[in-house]
Amino acid sequence: MTSTEKEEEEENKKNTNTIKDETEKLLDQQKQQISDATDKFNENINDYQKTSNEIIEKSIDTTGKYQQQAINTFQSITNNFVELQKNLLETYQSVISRFLDVTAKSYRNNSPSSQKYTDIYNKSNQTITDNTINATNRINDAVLGSTETFNKSIEIAQKYYNDSIQNYFNFLKKLERSSNQ
Repeated sequence: MTSTEKEEEEENKKNTNTIKDETEKLLDQQKQQISDATDKFNENINDYQKTSNEIIEKSIDTTGKYQQQAINTFQSITNNFVELQKNLLETYQSVISRFLDVTAKSYRNNSPSSQKYTDIYNKSNQTITDNTINATNRINDAVLGSTETFNKSIEIAQKYYNDSIQNYFNFLKKLERSSNQ
């Protein structure tokens, strides 16, 4: 080989070595950039998971508060219903007592037969019983209607909550799939 050829060959080797060195530097830079991006991505996911966990905890706390409010409301409705029943019975008892006293005095003064007095008493008693039953049925219907509406609203809130949680998990799965690709 001639000296020119040797010089060219050495020059080619130098150029090849320079290209290899530059390629290695470029690859090292790319590896570092990928590593930095992956670290940043992991930090973002960890921050997002922390925020999401806080949101879920707040949602659970809020749900617990609403459940407690629902329990308190049902207890209050029940107590009010029982109190109303007692008041109705006391009112009817007072009215019928006065009515019977007036009726008894009137019949004693007019000397009606005891059968007629018994019939009037029975009819009055039946009327009061029927009115009490009707009033109780109407109150029960009102309470039942309110309870059904309240239960439906709780079902809707629970469905919304479950859908929100499912959407959150779906989003996390998408993030996981995109990070795995």
